[in-house]
Amino acid sequence: MNIADAGVRSFWMADALVDEAGRMDAEPLTSNLRADVCIVGGGFTGLWTAIELKTREPTIDVVLLEAGLCGSGASGANAGMLMNLWPKLPSLLRAGGKDEGADVARASVEAIDHIRRFCVEHGIDAQIESNGWLWASNNSSQDGAWTDTLEAATAYRECPFVEVDAAEATRLAGAPARGGILDPTCVGLHPARLARGLMRVAQTLGVVVHEHSPMTGLLREHAATTVTTDSGSVRAASVVLAINAWCNQFPQLRSHLVTTASDNVVVRPRHELANPPLTNVSDSGRLLDYWRPMSGGDVLFGKAGLGIGWGVRGTNTMFTAAPRPDRLLAQMARTVPSLAGAELVSSWRAPVEYSLSSLPFFGEINGFPGVYYGTGYSGDGIGPSVIGAQILAGLATRSTDGMTTSFLTRAPSGHGLPPEPFRYLGGQLVKAAMLRQDRKQDDEARIDLPTRLIARIDPTSFLG
Repeated sequence: MNIADAGVRSFWMADALVDEAGRMDAEPLTSNLRADVCIVGGGFTGLWTAIELKTREPTIDVVLLEAGLCGSGASGANAGMLMNLWPKLPSLLRAGGKDEGADVARASVEAIDHIRRFCVEHGIDAQIESNGWLWASNNSSQDGAWTDTLEAATAYRECPFVEVDAAEATRLAGAPARGGILDPTCVGLHPARLARGLMRVAQTLGVVVHEHSPMTGLLREHAATTVTTDSGSVRAASVVLAINAWCNQFPQLRSHLVTTASDNVVVRPRHELANPPLTNVSDSGRLLDYWRPMSGGDVLFGKAGLGIGWGVRGTNTMFTAAPRPDRLLAQMARTVPSLAGAELVSSWRAPVEYSLSSLPFFGEINGFPGVYYGTGYSGDGIGPSVIGAQILAGLATRSTDGMTTSFLTRAPSGHGLPPEPFRYLGGQLVKAAMLRQDRKQDDEARIDLPTRLIARIDPTSFLG
């Protein structure tokens, strides 16, 4: 495998591929195939769906097409925080009601346990660390940001949250914190090693995988759909589009998604830290800061919402090195002072598709019977992709069991976002105001009225 030609976009992916030196990529598609199910996308959703299909029915023919290398998209470029959906419980309850919404929250904890067991069973070294997740406050404006979620969650005996004071939050975060809530069920892991391991398991189960095979078209004919690539095609009874942010190519989905980008750095402290981060951490800002410990003493730090995509091309433009790592390092030094001056090991930017409900959703593409999609993970897709795979496998086989009829199979309600150019220009205006507001809040400084008013604009206000 030639890493230089692999489209490697993150520290995680480059590191995972070191172990595959000399291993051949899955060959590009160069022929015309038939299958029961064709999956487009070799990230977590696509790979888990393929595995779920073969687990349910070993004789089913599944072909998976990946534009680059499996795991080289968002699945291998995130922060590696394996989280559940309890932090989004208010959104779950609004969308699904107190019973079904809570059922999805419970299922998301079970998904974490499933991933842990799966890695042990199949020998996947995903570097899983049972170190939890801290939702923290970094300044007075963030204090109690979790109150509504905590109040809703404590109504259920499975509530995973433990409230911590400033001293304990500071100890866990390895940085000054004013308090927070800890979820010990969450874990940190190596996302690219997990994705590459899932690909190997899928192949062992009989899934036919073709890398370097981007989809170029969809053609519906004679009760089947043909997926075309540059050099071949797959004709299948069902097609699963596990392409996450790239779903904005479809008008019915574009209005429900905001495509943003998160910037990440991996740094290596130049001296042993007296109070290193002990858990995965997110602050409570609108454009949140997040950080986590890594194996060997490195630390990942990232900031969400720094990029805005233009139209259907926006997703492709946001896979790159972090445009301004100096600014990201400066923000890191303000948030986690002990990391000031740390050596920069790697930086990257990756797109995130944020749904207007903050929840993933699944369904059938209008005008393409038998073509199903999953999108809207909103930055928390590692664990929920297991739930998504169960839904998509059910939809692809016309099953009505499990969650295939749940509220997650409905797009967020409402009028959706405006078209371009208003969407992009408005997004840039709001993003700039949010960044100004974040900096002033970190400094406990007064925020001018125009910044406050513009920063209050929330994409979810378009919901009905």
